[in-house]
Amino acid sequence: MTARRPEAGEMERLLPSDPSVIGGHRLAGRLGAGGMGVVYLARSPHGAWCALKVIRAEYADDPGFRARFRREAELAARLTGRWTVPVVAADAEAPSPWLATAYVPGPSLAEAVALHGPWPEAQLRGLGTALAEALEGVHAAGLVHRDVKPANVLLAVDGPRLIDFGIARAVGATALTTDGTVVGSPGYLSPEQARGHTVGPPSDVFSLGCVLAHTATGRPAFGTGGAAAVLYRTVREEPDLDGVPEGLDGIVRRCLAKEPERRPSTRELRDALGEFAVEGWLPEGLPALVAVRAARVLDLPVPDPTVIAGPSPVDAPPSPVRRRLLVAGAALGVTAAAGAGAWWRWGRPGGAAGTGSARRSRQVVALLGSPDDPFFADHERGARLAVEQHGEDARRAFDLVLRTADDGGTAAGSAKAAARLAADPDVSVVIAAGGNTTVPAAVPPCTTARLTVLITRADTDDLNAVNTTTALVLRATRTIGPHAVLRYLNRAVQPARTVVVHDLATEVESLATVRITTVHGKLDSETAVEEVAADEDFTGAARRIAARPADAVLFAGVRPDRAAACARALRDAGHRGARVAGEHVLDGPFLTDGEGWRIGTSYTDASADSRTKAFAGAFRARHGRAPGPWAAEAYDAVRFAAHGLASVGDDGRSALRSELLRRPWQGITRLVSFDATSQYFQVGDDSGGFLFQVTGGAARFVCRSDDIARKR
Repeated sequence: MTARRPEAGEMERLLPSDPSVIGGHRLAGRLGAGGMGVVYLARSPHGAWCALKVIRAEYADDPGFRARFRREAELAARLTGRWTVPVVAADAEAPSPWLATAYVPGPSLAEAVALHGPWPEAQLRGLGTALAEALEGVHAAGLVHRDVKPANVLLAVDGPRLIDFGIARAVGATALTTDGTVVGSPGYLSPEQARGHTVGPPSDVFSLGCVLAHTATGRPAFGTGGAAAVLYRTVREEPDLDGVPEGLDGIVRRCLAKEPERRPSTRELRDALGEFAVEGWLPEGLPALVAVRAARVLDLPVPDPTVIAGPSPVDAPPSPVRRRLLVAGAALGVTAAAGAGAWWRWGRPGGAAGTGSARRSRQVVALLGSPDDPFFADHERGARLAVEQHGEDARRAFDLVLRTADDGGTAAGSAKAAARLAADPDVSVVIAAGGNTTVPAAVPPCTTARLTVLITRADTDDLNAVNTTTALVLRATRTIGPHAVLRYLNRAVQPARTVVVHDLATEVESLATVRITTVHGKLDSETAVEEVAADEDFTGAARRIAARPADAVLFAGVRPDRAAACARALRDAGHRGARVAGEHVLDGPFLTDGEGWRIGTSYTDASADSRTKAFAGAFRARHGRAPGPWAAEAYDAVRFAAHGLASVGDDGRSALRSELLRRPWQGITRLVSFDATSQYFQVGDDSGGFLFQVTGGAARFVCRSDDIARKR
């Protein structure tokens, strides 16, 4: 399990529902939380500080997972080198298994580089030598770490420590999990990991080379952005080593060789980098930071008992005390302040509370977007219906209030509105209903205030780093490709070849789709790429494609006018194969020229989708019209937020995101689930999207992606 380490040395306080003691270890605070559990700072029975990792009960109930956790503890206990963190206690048989390791109070290497910049050559050599020695011990134990990255290197006054062996495996194990997901962190994993091949010690050497390059330059060797783009560059392109000291350039390049056999061994690395010397091993400024962190922990008092003194915070049902916290009196409620200003609007009176609201607390859901956005009205109506239905449930533990905040349709307006929401302690969660221009600007102020943001529609690459924020994207994005049309091609069409048309007029936006379908093999057919320059029409490409008229075509672009031009050119050239694209082309001229095209979307047609008919009927009865795009998704976003708020009590604002990451949640539109490590939205059979067809100048719903039948 990889849990988020708090930024800048932050330690979060214990929640009222957290235990006081686990396995004789007295808990002092939370170091991080992820979808699979919590990591606490704890004091051992002997008085030593340690990091105690606890697995949530729903994972521990899986015998296979419990066996893997037991194995992780056993493997980690075999590592005794001075640059790895020792396991001090573990209990794989507890209701919620736990593992305690010695606590290193220093910052991570990632944080140190972010705060103080690149390292000089002398300190880089010491860092590389110590980490190479750590990996030598790992490999001697018959293991491969598989997740060597700056965030997994902690800095102590006497040297670095390599941590987190949660995905370590025996030498020769595959780099894929059982569901085919690549294991590791994009930007630091090796080409063989990126391809899902078997990995060995050279894979860790490659990752160490990435760590040294990042530390030397202050930036990842294979750039930033979506996972697909970074993996592609790792496999196909040379690293960016501009800024690596000349004396280290050669050895770092050898570490980053694409072929494992060309990389140095850890012994060769140590010989090339020299001996480690404790004196002066940290660059200027960092010894003080390490000392401050150590002093902060040493000065901690003996922790006060929390509400529960049981075995685990994550496997117990809500206690009566926790329940009482959820239904605290009206003094904790929200009142309508006249001075709030016109930048947002309250929900209709009675839309949330119903009778008896004085006995319940209120949770405020803010819908952030622009009334001028063509999709906003349906967002608001769908969200309001969810709030009103929540208020009709006599069993509810709290009332919901819906506010709408106007972002003005601009990035600056979005940032300003989000800052106001973040400054209002009554707001429990923000639903960002805007598009790719406005939503990214709303995330930073909410992150600073630890205010959870749920993103329904936007899918720009600028949101690929939300796993380091308080935001959660509730949809499949173009980083993983248009899932419904990929499934349509693989299951229903099954062409011999698919031509991916890369529209360079939107090169940045289109690149993720090109990479996911070619480099990462999400299409079962043979693939070819046709690049069309921004100042070209599609005539030449269409003629070449039509030479094999049965080939399928996937348009990798986002502009409706360019998609329309491509559609006209293919039609005029006599192409007869399947033609598909993503949701962004569904506008203007394409609806006229794209007759017969299949389009993958992340929103449903609630009136045509059999699984949303009840919602559509209620929507029509409430608002006097059929729901449009994103109405059902906004309805689900409110219900998803309410589901999380019901479990976090009065710590809702700070704890909501962690609670929402805990387990999958089934809405009317999709299963909402997040990867435990990356915290990205997980795309599966029941969460991948929807298929439409352009017919008669409109997009008509066909089916959900999981209902696409395999060709017989």
